[in-house]
Amino acid sequence: MDIHVLKLLEAVFYASLMTLGWSLMVNVPKMHLWKCIVITIVGFGSRNLWLQLGMNMISASFVSAMMMAFLAVYFAKRYLVTPKAVLVPAMLCMMPGVPAYKAMLSLVQLGIDGYNPVLFSQMMDYALNAFFTTLALVFGLSLPSTIVYRKEPIL
Repeated sequence: MDIHVLKLLEAVFYASLMTLGWSLMVNVPKMHLWKCIVITIVGFGSRNLWLQLGMNMISASFVSAMMMAFLAVYFAKRYLVTPKAVLVPAMLCMMPGVPAYKAMLSLVQLGIDGYNPVLFSQMMDYALNAFFTTLALVFGLSLPSTIVYRKEPIL
């Protein structure tokens, strides 16, 4: 396996810029902006690293979302901030926008050209990839909060 460090750093840089923009847009307090960016660097960087190492998008998104959520819970306890305040802007760069967009393009093309089994298969592949990646993000985000803030023991 070959890891492209410059490609990874470039992707993390642009994801951090996007997180900074979203954080400013949703009025995250200035003292918490760095926490959003650190969470983005850890989560988005780890997902891209897992992808470069050969893991599929769904599994990489799940593991990275869990890492981001554990880091947000840590920041919440350490700096007395709501975990969602620093986690939500950081998670937006993890959403599967490209597969969802390609699924919609394929759907529109099916509407224009009529049924084509190859195009339908491609559309379903993109749509299911986007759906299950989003599902993996949701489960990865909810698991750390469920474990840390649990009121009664699991067993």
